Amino acid sequence: MEEFFVDVCEQLSAHVWLEALLVIIGTCFLEDVARCGVGLLVANGQIGWRLAFVSMTLGGVVGDLALYVIGRYASVFLYRHRWLDPLRLAWVKEQFRRHAFKAVMVARFIPGARTLVYCSAGIVRYPMPRFTLLLFLAAVIQSVFYLKAADVINPYLRANRTGLIVFGVIVAALLIGHHALAKRNRSKIREAVSDSGSEGMPPSVP
Repeated sequence: MEEFFVDVCEQLSAHVWLEALLVIIGTCFLEDVARCGVGLLVANGQIGWRLAFVSMTLGGVVGDLALYVIGRYASVFLYRHRWLDPLRLAWVKEQFRRHAFKAVMVARFIPGARTLVYCSAGIVRYPMPRFTLLLFLAAVIQSVFYLKAADVINPYLRANRTGLIVFGVIVAALLIGHHALAKRNRSKIREAVSDSGSEGMPPSVP
């Protein structure tokens, strides 16, 4: 799927609007994989920097807002079946009120955390205009990061075999560390939401 996405982006180089639409859709669904592919295409001069930046940013915001909307409408179902603890819900809402900026920014770069955090924002009905602004800022930062990172990485991909081996080892180490960190953070988030005895959490309603 990832190779197909990159190949189609290359073939649409003469069709700017179709290429932009593909990047938006790819970023919305494939997330980091699409960003890596688009970043490398930009570094090789096959996609314009502005088109990639705007499309990746828009795709990220659209995908994140979809999670928010899912959480918001799912809350109606959860309320109806009384599956939400009012006190726990109040605690999550307070955390968003105090730490929304940090939560949105950190979750944007941690696989798995984004779905949990952004759906939770919809469930607690965090103000949508403010949340959209935070999503936009996070998407802008992430788009710039991937585009700049691709400029740094691209020369190594053109290097000799030894350079590629060293680069592969570094990337593998980073991915393993990133996966371990993401797994630990996801566990902490779940514990914070589910553990009614944690600090600052009111006791659960019997």
